[in-house]
Amino acid sequence: MEGRPLGFPVGGRPPTLPGNRHGGRGRGRRPAWIASIAGASALTVMAAGCGGSGGGSGDASLRMYASPAVKTGLDALVKEFNTANAPRIKMTVRYMPAPKIGPAATTEIQAGNPPDILGISPGSGGGATGLPLYKLAKAHRLEDLSSKPWTKGLPPLLAPTVTYKGKVYALVTGMSTEFMDYTVDELKGWGLKPPSTFADLLKLCGEIRKHGKYALVPGAADPAGNRMLLQSFSAANVYSDDPDWDEQRAAGQVRFQTTPGWRQTFQQVVDMINADCYYPGGAGRTTEEGKNLQIKGDKAAMGIGPSTASTYVTARNPKRKWAAIPVPGRRSSTLPLEVGAMSVAAHGKHVKQSIEFLDFVAQRRDQLATATGSFSPAQMARGELPAFLKPLEPLAKQGRYSLGASTMWPSDAPALAAYKMMAGLYNKTRTVDDILKAMDESWDATRG
Repeated sequence: MEGRPLGFPVGGRPPTLPGNRHGGRGRGRRPAWIASIAGASALTVMAAGCGGSGGGSGDASLRMYASPAVKTGLDALVKEFNTANAPRIKMTVRYMPAPKIGPAATTEIQAGNPPDILGISPGSGGGATGLPLYKLAKAHRLEDLSSKPWTKGLPPLLAPTVTYKGKVYALVTGMSTEFMDYTVDELKGWGLKPPSTFADLLKLCGEIRKHGKYALVPGAADPAGNRMLLQSFSAANVYSDDPDWDEQRAAGQVRFQTTPGWRQTFQQVVDMINADCYYPGGAGRTTEEGKNLQIKGDKAAMGIGPSTASTYVTARNPKRKWAAIPVPGRRSSTLPLEVGAMSVAAHGKHVKQSIEFLDFVAQRRDQLATATGSFSPAQMARGELPAFLKPLEPLAKQGRYSLGASTMWPSDAPALAAYKMMAGLYNKTRTVDDILKAMDESWDATRG
């Protein structure tokens, strides 16, 4: 997934930069839109699709790809949808790791057999599925959904992520957040406490090594694992101090290379490598391989990732009892939001039926949030998080949210440049300066 995964034109400059000050990355508030979404809950779905194929007698066979992280909640929803619409419409889901979704869907789009439902990465800067909404909307690959009632009343922080040139192209299915977890029984048995500062974390890594384990299992061979670190550490080091940093970068007022928080974001990875925090082999290990090692529980006592992935990890190893903490930063922290969304392919075979599926999802987001470790805009407004994220609720109550890094960047190029080079930190073939320089060059090239 390195490099641009889509073969059609790169999206234009996001109209929300620098204008997203009216609904962009800044910390959450509790304005009038709360009432309009009070009944809504959310699902963070990383879904993309195979091309839908027509069935006999006008029946519509819809397909989509989705991450295994949301299988429990999505399977229940799809079963309910299929039962309610049989035999007229049937949805089939194929599950695969998130990094593979973008290439699979892109191949079908380019072949002229577009997916019925696309698991869009909202915004312009790429995301978990590698399918940026702005890029696809600019290329006229998405159906305009602006007339649907569920597009109204989105929080100012989220609305720009699914809106391109005044039109809404996706249903926001929910949000997850990056956080750090630790194995409760192990730390307690070893007489150790979870870290509250980054210095605490580095010290804890050494203490954990005394017991034959590592703090974390990295997976830096694909973008997904590097993206988790970039979002987690930049939320703590950049956006907690300056929620409007993206706007300033778009205006040419700041750069990655001259921003202390961005330098600290990648220096933290280096510091953790030097402190023996990571199980060896991270440069050649994929995110999925790292996740599997974490699930086994015999290599590491801690983890970093999105709330949906942690629900998946728990389901596969229920014996591991863990708790959540914010990712330690410089002085404070914020909760980075991974916005999940579904779109309809503009040239799919079953556009009408695909929109019916989105309508169905929109009405059932509450029940899905519980099953997938995500939370709704209404919960976000009230400062409520899923039960396992209760230790993070003080941040939520203060409205300390930010969009995940790169969500509203002018393209996915700066983030991809970082992901490509981050593996080199583990084997010392790349430096922090290399990454920051590449990100600035990629941003400048995109902006022209």
